[in-house]
Amino acid sequence: MELTTLTLCSDRALKENDARFLRGFFGQRYKNRVEFHHHSPSGLLYQHPLVQYKTIGGVGRVMGLESGSFLVRALPEIDTLSLNGQTVNVIEQNRNTETISLGAAKTLVKYRFLSPWLALNQANHQRYNKDKRKNLLSRILIGNLISLCKSVRLTIADRLKADLSIERSQAIEIKSGVMLTGFMGTFTVNFQLPPLWGIGKQSARGFGTVRQIEE
Repeated sequence: MELTTLTLCSDRALKENDARFLRGFFGQRYKNRVEFHHHSPSGLLYQHPLVQYKTIGGVGRVMGLESGSFLVRALPEIDTLSLNGQTVNVIEQNRNTETISLGAAKTLVKYRFLSPWLALNQANHQRYNKDKRKNLLSRILIGNLISLCKSVRLTIADRLKADLSIERSQAIEIKSGVMLTGFMGTFTVNFQLPPLWGIGKQSARGFGTVRQIEE
C-alpha cells in the first residue's frame, strides 16, 4: 500500500496545536476534495481519514495513505502557509512516497503514542469510568484498527489482540468547551501500522500518532 508524506519546514518551529491549522489551510484551499477537510455537505465524515496532518519536532507533515497518497503526491509546491491568521514561510519541503505494509501481522508489534490518543466518546467515557479500563481501551484500539482497514477496503481474517500500557492521561480541548481524554503510553498488537500514522478520534489533526518501537 502506498504512503506519501509531504514534509514542510518553516521559518518558525510549528507547535503541536498547529496541526489543526495545517488542516484548515489545506481544507480551505481544496474545498472540492473532502479528503483534505473531512466534511461532506451533510456534515462531518465519520470514517478513518486517509489524509492526516501532523507537527512533529517543529516540522509540519501532510500524509496520505492509499487514495490519499495520490492527492498528496499531486499537491503543488507551497511557499507560505496561513496558520490561524499568521503567515508562515516554507523554507524547505520534501515529498516521499513509499510502499508500506498494512494489516494483520504474524507476530506482535510494539508502538508508542507520540501524541495523545483520543479513544473515548461521551458514551464509552461513562463505561470507562465503570468498566475494566484496560480491557475497554484494548477493544477500542482494535476497533480503531478495523476502521482503518475498512477505509482502505482491507479485510482482516485474523483475530486482533492488543495489550496497552497507559502511562498518563490528560484533558484535551478539541474545540471551545469540548474536552476529551487523551492517553499516552505504549501498546502491542498483531497488526502492522503505517509509520507515523494516527488512530482514534481527531487523528486527521495529529492526535493518536504512533511510532513503531524496534525491539
